[in-house]
Amino acid sequence: MNVEASIVNIQRKILEQTGRKTDVYYSEGQGALFVYMGDVLTANNVIYAVSEMELSSF
Repeated sequence: MNVEASIVNIQRKILEQTGRKTDVYYSEGQGALFVYMGDVLTANNVIYAVSEMELSSF
């Protein structure tokens, strides 16, 4: 599965569990950080972090 599809699937699961949409900060070779939509990217606001390797295996 490609990285984009993995990110969308993770966003969908977070939405189903929390009822809130997310923004994603992705860095190729590093991974992705998920925060609730509209929140600033800070360590305290990250609700889910996933490595590039994990994204490739989703």
